[in-house]
Amino acid sequence: MPAMLFLLGAAIALNWAGRQWPVALAGAVLLAVAAGTTLPDIDQLLPLGHRSALTHSLLPAALALLWREGRAVAAGLALGIGLHLSADLFPEAMRGFATVKLPLAGTLGWQASYMWIGANALACLALGAVLLGQLLGPRLALATLGLVAVIGMAYLFTVDGGWWALAMFGGTGWLALRRGAPV
Repeated sequence: MPAMLFLLGAAIALNWAGRQWPVALAGAVLLAVAAGTTLPDIDQLLPLGHRSALTHSLLPAALALLWREGRAVAAGLALGIGLHLSADLFPEAMRGFATVKLPLAGTLGWQASYMWIGANALACLALGAVLLGQLLGPRLALATLGLVAVIGMAYLFTVDGGWWALAMFGGTGWLALRRGAPV
């Protein structure tokens, strides 16, 4: 967790200091992606229970959007959390520790947990991509997205469920290229 907090702090500082420089914003995005891959598990340090609906959702990235000039951090957090949630879609079994917990309401159950994690993973990845496109020009956005993919692969190689998430992303990308979808 200390590394995640350091990366998030560095992303915020770079975002604030480099507001006028797109390359600095791209750096802030990348630092926030790295922080976002482990941010949802901060719930284990808080009295929320693992897989809290508060941290395993779009909420942390949406909160970053409250800072008017923090869109680079929000984009990175959204992409990083989306990667984390993608891996969380593939637990050994969706029960107990793996299910999503709502504050004051308890566990969602296995079906609702899959729906919660899947919907929030898609929402995070979509928000991150949209913000990235708004912040950076097409070339820098594509280069940054390529580096996000490298961070994502490094993260997904090391976590449970990551191989399946990598296969899903790879298959989706392959199908998009085969069908001639714009990249």
